[in-house]
Amino acid sequence: MISIDTLIVGLYLVGIFTALVVAHEWGHMWVAKRFGMRVEEFSVGIGPLLAQLWRDRTGTVYTVRWLPLGGFVRIAGMMPDEEAVPGSFQSKPLHARFLTVLAGPVASVLFGFILLVLIGLTAGLPTGEPTPQVRFVQPDSPAQQAGIRIGDVLLAIDGKPVKTIEDASKTIRASANKPITLTLRRGGETLTLTVTPRLEEERDEKGNVQKIGRIGVVWRTERRPQPLGTVIGHAARLSVGIVFGIADSLYRLVSGKGNIHEVGSIISIASATSAAAQLGFVEVADFAAMFSIMLGVVNLLPIPVLDGGYLLIFTIEALRRRKLSPEAMARVQIAGLVIVLAIFITVFSLDIYKLVTGKLIR
Repeated sequence: MISIDTLIVGLYLVGIFTALVVAHEWGHMWVAKRFGMRVEEFSVGIGPLLAQLWRDRTGTVYTVRWLPLGGFVRIAGMMPDEEAVPGSFQSKPLHARFLTVLAGPVASVLFGFILLVLIGLTAGLPTGEPTPQVRFVQPDSPAQQAGIRIGDVLLAIDGKPVKTIEDASKTIRASANKPITLTLRRGGETLTLTVTPRLEEERDEKGNVQKIGRIGVVWRTERRPQPLGTVIGHAARLSVGIVFGIADSLYRLVSGKGNIHEVGSIISIASATSAAAQLGFVEVADFAAMFSIMLGVVNLLPIPVLDGGYLLIFTIEALRRRKLSPEAMARVQIAGLVIVLAIFITVFSLDIYKLVTGKLIR
C-alpha cells in the first residue's frame, strides 16, 4: 500500500516536472508566434487527448492530455523537408529559427528566477542565521556515510546539548579525523550516529590556509520578508550563480576533473524531491526553481536532439550560408539520439548503484 508521504512526493514530482516543461515549451511557442510561425497545438501533459480547452485567433489549440508528465508545443513544418509549408518553422529566416529554439532554455531560466522572486516575497529570504536542521547532505560525504538525512535536527554533540549551530560548527571543525557522536531527531524518534569529520583545507580572510574538519552538511537557515528590490536582487544573483555553477560543473565533468556522481537521472530527482518535501513546500518550490534553471542550462549542451544541438546546427548553417540537407539532418539527429541515450543509460546506472549503496540524497 502506498503511504501518504510517498503519494505527496509523487504529486510534487509530477507537478514540478509538468510546470518546468510547460514553462520551457511556452517560451518556444511565444517566440514562434512573434515570428509568424503556425503553432498547431500547445499541450499540458502527454499521451491521449483528455480535453481541448480552446482555440486562439491564430489557430493554436490548447489541450490537456491524460499523462501529466510535462507537455509539448507543435509548430508546423519542423522537419527539414517542410520548408514549403506556409507559416512553417523551416520557411522562416535563420535568425527566427535560432531565437525560437533559444527561447525554451531562456524561458526555463526566467521561470526559475520568477519562482525565486515569489518565494522571497511570500516566505522571505534566507537570513544566513542557521538552524540545527539539515537542509542538504553532500554526496559521498562523512555525513552521508554516517546515515545523516535531510530534515534531521541536531540535538547534541558528544552528549552536550547544541545551543547554537555556530558552537556545533566549531566543534565539528576542530574534530578532523576524530569520531564524534551526534544526537538527532528524525520525525518522532531520537537517534545517535557516529561521524568522523573529514580533514580539509580552508583559506581565511588573510589568505592563510587552515586545516579543519567537515562532515558535508548544509544547515537550514531562517527566512524573513524583505523589500521587493532586495528580493529581486537576491533572485538575480542566485540565478546567475546557478547558471555559472552548472556550466562550471559540466566543464569539469567533460574535462575529466569533475565527479561523475554529481549527476543524476530521474531517480536522483525523485530522491531530491523527497528530501525537499521533508522540509516543507517552500523548500520544494526552491528546489523546483533551481531545477528549472538547471534544465535551461543543460538544454544548451551542443548535442543534437537538445536545443543546444539545434543552435549548433543553425550556427553551422550560418557559416556555410546554406541549410543542411534533410538526409544530413536525419543522420545528425540519429547521432544525437544515440548520444543522449548513452548518457541516460550511464546516469541511470549510476543512480541504481547509488540507490543500492545508499549514496542517494535522502
